[in-house]
Amino acid sequence: MEKKVKCPQLLPRLALRPHNIPRKSLTPPCIVQPVPRNMNKKTRLQYTANMKRSRKFLIFFRMGILLMLSAVSLPVFSFPFSGRSAPPSTAASAAIAEATPLRTAPRDETVEHLFTHCLIAHPEIAFAKGNEYGKHLDADCLTPLEFRRILNLLYEDGYALTDPVKTFRREGNYARRVSFPFPADKKPLILSFDDVVYASKNAGKGMADKLIVTESGEIAAYTHNALPHIHQEEFVPILEEFISRHPDFSYEHARGVIFLTGFDGILGYRTQRDSPDRETERKKAQKVVDALKAKGWKFGCHSYAHGHMNKYTEEKMRSDIEKWKNEVQPLVGETPLYAYPYGEWTLGKNCSDDRQQALINAGFLLFCGVGESPFYAPMPLGESSVKVLFQDRCAMDGISLRNHHFDRFFDAREVYDPVRPVAFPSSR
Repeated sequence: MEKKVKCPQLLPRLALRPHNIPRKSLTPPCIVQPVPRNMNKKTRLQYTANMKRSRKFLIFFRMGILLMLSAVSLPVFSFPFSGRSAPPSTAASAAIAEATPLRTAPRDETVEHLFTHCLIAHPEIAFAKGNEYGKHLDADCLTPLEFRRILNLLYEDGYALTDPVKTFRREGNYARRVSFPFPADKKPLILSFDDVVYASKNAGKGMADKLIVTESGEIAAYTHNALPHIHQEEFVPILEEFISRHPDFSYEHARGVIFLTGFDGILGYRTQRDSPDRETERKKAQKVVDALKAKGWKFGCHSYAHGHMNKYTEEKMRSDIEKWKNEVQPLVGETPLYAYPYGEWTLGKNCSDDRQQALINAGFLLFCGVGESPFYAPMPLGESSVKVLFQDRCAMDGISLRNHHFDRFFDAREVYDPVRPVAFPSSR
């Protein structure tokens, strides 16, 4: 009988192995032999079948080794969504921040501020025939695909998130811009999201119904359609997932700013005073708020009623502020950030206006409007003696994309979702 020949080591390139286990010990006993030349047909067929089974065994053996070593060497995180990358730990994020070369961003440095609304979580519903609300969503919102593309392009262009509160300091009832540390190779960016209400009247029209905290502690979106489901097609889980893959997009754990109203609750929960299940809804909302704040998200005031404030009387302004402080502030805490509804910042052009003074007396320090150009200055314009701080924000929505309001950031054609009912303009 022909002498058996030992086969070579089968796993010489296996690099991932415990340091105390020799490479040779990871190799299974050799069971695959060269086919003897004098073997008859029947025996040769049986021998070939055995070789195939042996190869399958080796493939699965290698896969098992790699999976085992991965489980041993990497931290385990639980996510409700398949394919998500595990976020870096607090220690890992701190290590990244500590190792990042810093510069001092001067107080007059441009800090870009982009904002949008809740995403069109279900474009197939929003843009379905007969859904008139889809026209509103097309004008004012982004799709999840567009938001993901925007994040990628901003990151490629060197932007990183910063906490807007760190860019100014309080001086009495007012605020002043200050210099602040920032990564040397990055440009500061603020992201904010308006009207995070998930109004009950808009349920089933293409948006999510609320934000939730999953059993694993992650923040997700929830839609109660014919088949209720948890998903990540909303700005919070999308941004969190992006930062988990690109931790340097967030300096010192910065996230976005969520600007809230209160007339129909917050975050998809009916927390307003006339809600029939108010106390239960407030407890649920508080759980989401706490989870968001733990990750670094900030909250801001977008008024209580979302009215046209340039038409408000002083009395109506004070009433609106009182409602927000009584119904929303107990859930999210105090905030120095205020965004004018509809971007109507005409109040700020005259700081002696009693309506504007009511906002200042309520503790708000940074007032945000809507505009295409970067803008961050005291109000009124050109009067340095006045300390009221104002910042313009560039809106991200269907109309802005079609009108190329983002040319200094990216090419809108690289972002635009073809699922929209309005085609991207062929020429400007």
